[in-house]
Amino acid sequence: MDPPVALNVLRIIEEEEQDMRLMQFAAVAVWEVMEMEEGEDFDGDNRVWVPVTVVIADYHNLGDPCFKTHFRMSRRVFEALEITLFNYLVQRGRLRRERTPMQDILLMVVWLLATPDSFRNVALRFGVNPGTLYYFYLYIIQALRELAPEYISWPNAEERVLIRESFERATSFPGVIGCIDCTHIQITAPLEFKERYTNRHHQYSINVQSVVDNNLLVRQLHVGEAGSLNDRRIFRRSPLMRDLLLGPPDVYRSADEHLVGDGAYVITDFMMTPFPNNGHRTEAQLNFNRRLSQCRVRVENSYALAKGKWRRLKQLYVRRPDVALDHITASFVLHNFIILNGEPLIQEGELRRPLDQHELNEILRDANEENAEEEIGENNYLDDDLVALHDEANLRGIEKRIHILENVLPAE
Repeated sequence: MDPPVALNVLRIIEEEEQDMRLMQFAAVAVWEVMEMEEGEDFDGDNRVWVPVTVVIADYHNLGDPCFKTHFRMSRRVFEALEITLFNYLVQRGRLRRERTPMQDILLMVVWLLATPDSFRNVALRFGVNPGTLYYFYLYIIQALRELAPEYISWPNAEERVLIRESFERATSFPGVIGCIDCTHIQITAPLEFKERYTNRHHQYSINVQSVVDNNLLVRQLHVGEAGSLNDRRIFRRSPLMRDLLLGPPDVYRSADEHLVGDGAYVITDFMMTPFPNNGHRTEAQLNFNRRLSQCRVRVENSYALAKGKWRRLKQLYVRRPDVALDHITASFVLHNFIILNGEPLIQEGELRRPLDQHELNEILRDANEENAEEEIGENNYLDDDLVALHDEANLRGIEKRIHILENVLPAE
């Protein structure tokens, strides 16, 4: 049986790009990127750029925690990343002659991912031509995207037991194997179909869906949906919804396991959501919502930490959606790589911390604004058989939520 697919990147361009094509594209594209970042006109004339001498060994000689401050990971994890990428590129036949040491290349690209510095500033900092830097950038984020299935994987049965037990110890909420939500990654207006990428805040963005576990590890990533789509619609379009609905028993979940999401999602037996705010919620329902939200907030923690470490996720100056998708995927691969190499981002004790009122107000807000667009045709992404199965799962989910409310959760 094939393992569950935990990564779905909606690639605009799927063909493998050869080194020469990458370099030719980088030589042209970097000037456009610099124009977007700096607001100045660059003509690509070699006389515009004169490299300065930089002693790159000084960066290698930085000790922790200074190295970690600048590159968002310890030197030990950085060296593990260097070895992983080097071996992968050699195995794929894409690194035949090492003109620039891999550790130098990785320093440049990690600095780019981790800071909002412009390509001009980073190229100057490392003493390279901007076109060369952009080539390295494309080269590395493509490799990280290709490595993603090794680091973003759906939990197996044993892992799901550990995840749900951790959440239950911390919040008393049973059966949680992951927290789901979407986040917008702001981008420059695409050259084509830019209206599709306009979100409810009138910004251009890509909406990214992920499922996160108790350790803030990303367990499923769906990248590439336009910012105009809401969370519910993205979930219905993603392979994850079909896997949870149709997947073989115990491969994706067992009957007593489920994700937790906010009010943007439809309740089913595989998705627990809060009781809606109809003005008449009981104390038991409020208790249910608080405990569910104490679990679900971890996906927001994960997004906040990922965007805090990999700062370019706050604003991507790209016009090619496929480059944006590689960049986003690479950033979440690094997020997981750091955790899997022994640098946790959260301790279990933090899961037990009660949410303050401000956090509750933010988390428990109704999803009306997020999903205010017309819901007619919401099931167009499902065929008739799937609609019927989803409706049945919805009824089972309502019964499951009532059972947890009345028989499982302790009263406050």
